Amino acid sequence: MQKFKGRKVTESGGYNNPFAEDISGKILKDIETYGKYLLLDFNHFIITVHFGLFGSFLIDDTKKVNASFSLFFDKNFINFYVVKIKKLDNRDSFDQQLNVFSEKYELEKTHQLLLEKYSENKIGDVLLNQDVFPGLGNILRNEVLFLSKIHPESTVNKIPAKKVDELLRNIKDFSSASVELIEQKIWKSSSSVYKKKEWKKEKVLEYVAPKIKRKTYVVEKVQKVYQ
Repeated sequence: MQKFKGRKVTESGGYNNPFAEDISGKILKDIETYGKYLLLDFNHFIITVHFGLFGSFLIDDTKKVNASFSLFFDKNFINFYVVKIKKLDNRDSFDQQLNVFSEKYELEKTHQLLLEKYSENKIGDVLLNQDVFPGLGNILRNEVLFLSKIHPESTVNKIPAKKVDELLRNIKDFSSASVELIEQKIWKSSSSVYKKKEWKKEKVLEYVAPKIKRKTYVVEKVQKVYQ
């Protein structure tokens, strides 16, 4: 989408777009991502595009179904399907220093946030908190805890600082590595514990985390509980 950066939106449309008049005629100043959000910066306001589970987009092409949001740049256009958009006056809600895909990501800032606001929480629950880990989903949550040898029921402030840093590095590294796995459609099949019954002949325990109601997979002989 970077080729549209700096270009004027000649028209905006879509059946789920209440901001068409605000966007039309404006310059698309910048394009960024944040978790599952696409951030479209029009200088005086931001349009956020949330893709959820089924959102998609096409450049200079259309599907048989109507686009929920569209941007036209003279002869070029972007069609978004099954997305939700919002208009914000600023980007204060999107701190790129917490975004593992951003060049601005700061591991230390995430570590500090964990201790300041979520020290008494279970690490397995916090990993799905999008205010701390934007874009991190349940597959990655299970895999990085296993790689870090940390049990999801561990309390944040009981985990040694070095182990927390190891976990955060694994999140950043595995997030980047997951892109290729998703593109090759081997994301789930290549996992170590997610939806697996055993790992190297060790039983993988499956349970639903009580607070977040998400499936959790643990090798109890490998992952230590810090309480």
